[in-house]
Amino acid sequence: MNKQNPSHVEHVFRPIHELSSAYLWIFGAVAMPIVSHYRTMSFGSTTTLSIAGAMFLVGLYFLWKSIPLMKRQIKLSVNRKEFIDTNWLRKKNDLFKRMGKKEWKKDPRELYLGNGFEWGSEHAQRAYQVLDFDSEMSDVQLPFALRPVVKAMSKETRELGGKPWIHGLGNEKQLTTKENTLFGHTIITGNVGTGKTTLLRLLSINALHLGNVLVVIDPKNDSDWKDTIKKEMDYLGIGDQFYFIHPAKQSESARIPLLKNYMRLTEIPSRLAPLMGAQGTGVTFETFAYSAIQNIVEGMRYLGEPIRLTTIQKAISLQRIKLATKVFYRYMEKTFGEEWEESQRKKLNQYGDDLFTSIANYYKAELVDKHPCRAVEGMIEFAMHDQAHYEKMIASFRPVMTALTATPMDDLFSVIDDPANDEKADKRPIVDIESIMERGGCIYLSLDSLTDPKTAGYIARLILAELAAVAGHRYNADDLSDTRRVTIAVDEVHAAIENNDALLNLLAQGRAAQLQMILSTQTIADLESKTDEFVAKRFLGLCNNYITLRTSDPATQEYAASQFSKSSISTMQKQYQSGVESGQSVFSMSSNSGERMQKEREDAFPPTLLKDLPNLQYIARLADGRTVKVRLPILINKDKQGETAPWVMKEAA
Repeated sequence: MNKQNPSHVEHVFRPIHELSSAYLWIFGAVAMPIVSHYRTMSFGSTTTLSIAGAMFLVGLYFLWKSIPLMKRQIKLSVNRKEFIDTNWLRKKNDLFKRMGKKEWKKDPRELYLGNGFEWGSEHAQRAYQVLDFDSEMSDVQLPFALRPVVKAMSKETRELGGKPWIHGLGNEKQLTTKENTLFGHTIITGNVGTGKTTLLRLLSINALHLGNVLVVIDPKNDSDWKDTIKKEMDYLGIGDQFYFIHPAKQSESARIPLLKNYMRLTEIPSRLAPLMGAQGTGVTFETFAYSAIQNIVEGMRYLGEPIRLTTIQKAISLQRIKLATKVFYRYMEKTFGEEWEESQRKKLNQYGDDLFTSIANYYKAELVDKHPCRAVEGMIEFAMHDQAHYEKMIASFRPVMTALTATPMDDLFSVIDDPANDEKADKRPIVDIESIMERGGCIYLSLDSLTDPKTAGYIARLILAELAAVAGHRYNADDLSDTRRVTIAVDEVHAAIENNDALLNLLAQGRAAQLQMILSTQTIADLESKTDEFVAKRFLGLCNNYITLRTSDPATQEYAASQFSKSSISTMQKQYQSGVESGQSVFSMSSNSGERMQKEREDAFPPTLLKDLPNLQYIARLADGRTVKVRLPILINKDKQGETAPWVMKEAA
């Protein structure tokens, strides 16, 4: 029947009558020559064999017709893990063609996403049918020959959890997408242990195959994720451009100055002050901290001193007067020459007993109009503020700076350049984010959030702010055609979203600077708990691709289902009625029956199925308009020790 017919209802889970017919026809085809042999004592006439052959062909036809139904029904009960080799993925992503001798002008730049199918109205209809089955799915009678297969795979099916029939609703194939699809940014949700990191590993390797710069912010220090990236970079001949940063592994870690890249000094207090997480009346304290930091960095720039987390922390806590004094002396020297103490002694004596106070008063009374200096004005405001009030206002900011500058944070994130040609100099590399984003490589930042979640959140926010600053430099460039694309992967992003305008700016404008973000969290509630409902909605709205694995959070389920719109679902209603009227003969019985089919608009992907997804399976709404159901393979590396790509070997030779 035509599927457009209003009365059409698909029944793919009915008993496989075609298989029964195939059994009978094939049995008849085999039995006919045998019976003929016993009756005529010969193998059979040409007519008998011809009829048997025809019956056998009919049996094969029905068997062929039953195969799709058998495949569909066996997939309702079984699930399995799938593994792919990195070499297979390289071929699938066209890496060898892309890196060949000749320039590949027709490079499709497609990425492998997993095995699955595009979810449509037919899959929605099947899903609602199966939801009406009993828990044992007794409505589906598997053929006897398939039952041992189901039993053999039952252990692996149980290990993966969930309901395997969800993926069995469609015909699986290898799914790919264009590179530009993911450049609309991607958000991934899913419960712990469902496969988010496995997906991040796959997407990270895809980025390397396209030649992108890769920045990974991993709060858990996932060794599989890190090793997968490092091995792939070794194969590509760029293993020396892999930079690993881990506060708990100081000797192995690269170093990265967190306040190196900025366009305006005001960016520095904009990054640091919001780390307080102030809300309500606490905004006043944040504003005070912002002003103090701004005055400090103005003074440091005036002196030509490096601006680091450690120097800001010292100025905030212990060296207010010392920093201000250095700025005052430098100002007086620039204004009146090296002999300023002698030449201005009379003036200074008029404005105070000690040199520090007299310079400040002298500036406010006479010099502010003749020789204005923003750094001096900032130091007067900063250093001469009432000590008791200052201590009160800065009290909630001090723990933040202490956490960021305690050992080993001071060594890793407030880097002091090593002297050139010094044999005792620190051999650990110093990473400049802007340089890496221009020449290529990978920064893998492990935050060790399990032991110190607050500091991990601070570092993640500062790293993202650095990336936003570099993105701003790129955005102001005239030509980005030859600029490397950058993929930023952030796991457990809710830890970095609180008071982080830089992250939202990257999502809103990063694409124009050739930046792509892949972010993961467990539930939408995690985002709301760190911000509020409206910021969380804005965050989700800025990500053009949404992927979710199994989730038990109702709000996340509802949001995911809304990405799949609605579909017309057919329902069949049956009515039976019988009865005997009083006062009539017992033989005067009436009965009637009827059927009615109607269609109603329902969620194309039922929200309740999201809590039943097996591990390593996800649904996605992509920026190219597709909604897909995907089974995620596990990526393994079978490269031999020291094995590299063919083009790397030729370059070395």
